[in-house]
Amino acid sequence: MRRHTQPSGQNLSGRFASAYSCILLLGLMACVFVITLRGLPAQGQEQAQDSTGSSDENAFLILQTNLQPPYQQLQNGILRGYSIAVLNCAFERIGVGYGIAIAPRQRNREMVRNGQADGFFLARISSFMDQYAEPTLPLALEKWVWISAAGQQGSFASSPTPDSLLSVGAILGSNEAEWLAEQGYQEIVKAPSINSLISQVLAGRVEYALVDKQTFEAARDSMGHHEAQFNVQFERYAPLVVYIGREYTRLNPGLIASLNTALGACETLPMQLEDWERDLITRQQLPAIRAMAANAELVGAVRSAMGGAQIQPDAIVEIDREWRQGSEGGIASPKATEILENPLSDILRAFQESDADNIAEIFVFDTNGAVIGMNRLTTDFDQSDEQKFEVTISHDPDISQIADIYFDGSTRAFLSQITVPIINPETGDVIAAMTVGLDVSGALRPDS
Repeated sequence: MRRHTQPSGQNLSGRFASAYSCILLLGLMACVFVITLRGLPAQGQEQAQDSTGSSDENAFLILQTNLQPPYQQLQNGILRGYSIAVLNCAFERIGVGYGIAIAPRQRNREMVRNGQADGFFLARISSFMDQYAEPTLPLALEKWVWISAAGQQGSFASSPTPDSLLSVGAILGSNEAEWLAEQGYQEIVKAPSINSLISQVLAGRVEYALVDKQTFEAARDSMGHHEAQFNVQFERYAPLVVYIGREYTRLNPGLIASLNTALGACETLPMQLEDWERDLITRQQLPAIRAMAANAELVGAVRSAMGGAQIQPDAIVEIDREWRQGSEGGIASPKATEILENPLSDILRAFQESDADNIAEIFVFDTNGAVIGMNRLTTDFDQSDEQKFEVTISHDPDISQIADIYFDGSTRAFLSQITVPIINPETGDVIAAMTVGLDVSGALRPDS
């Protein structure tokens, strides 16, 4: 049994002591136990009481999880990984201490349901868990794929359906296994681990297995298998959240809102677009985005918005600082409010609403990087330090930039940002750029 603790400087008696004894027993049953106590500085304790609406003793919480490389894995007895880094960032921002315990996924959910733990991650959005817990904003986005042995007979042109009579599999208790059952798949083979599931696919005992692509690739490589041994086909994207038990949120009614705000401000890793996804965007989305950018009414509104005095660099820095401070709490600064109310922003809102299933945000920035129009509040005002700014200085009217997928706190969606230039039709010069945030859950559905 491995155990890692960090001194928290808190009184761990009372409520935490009883939770600890439950989790320790669970750790013995699961043969592995890890707990990390995130400490609170003095000012953090005051912040925790203000932001969560409860005392610091009540705010401390225990979160259950399971090992899921590469998102989270044990390194020298300490749980590390991308999801842990995001959680640490968020909880430190709101000044709330928390502990982490490891157990099998199904047992974790039961502990939250029975009130033996305060929360569970990484979990998909589930109507069943909604009955006894409340989800946060997503920590990560999984890309679920079907895998099969490369040598198996038959076509892999489309995904197996519930009535296809093909054998399908998933990891026991996993998000994927739950989803398959909800979709009506019968006789699902449930393997105890990703390694076991991969072995059963290669042995022909499972024809198709539904797995997270990153988890599969990490396990495949660690087992010494080669990508040529597998067929891989995209099925869907699945956002992963933290579920907080309703008893905890009853005692700490402000925590979910505070944590969501902090998650929106914490850096998330982009998910790299694959070639087929870039091709899909180029074929299906980019022509419409270019047409928007060339719309005569929009170009006229852009020129009007840029007709005033140029903002000086020092002023841009100060405006951006105030803008960022406000946007973290969903509040528009005076400059942001002014821009939201201009005619260009009205046009952008109409564009977004005309394709709301695919488009989450649209904004325009000038050749200095300053936002001059937006359908809704953006995270920041100054775009000159971002890669998309290159579109305004390239002097290439045909340039476009398709960014990898990331979670955007201002739109609360997983986006791929597509940026194109706005051209002065009289001179052919690039006068601004337009960025469209595609919601990948709608815009990148497979064309099957």
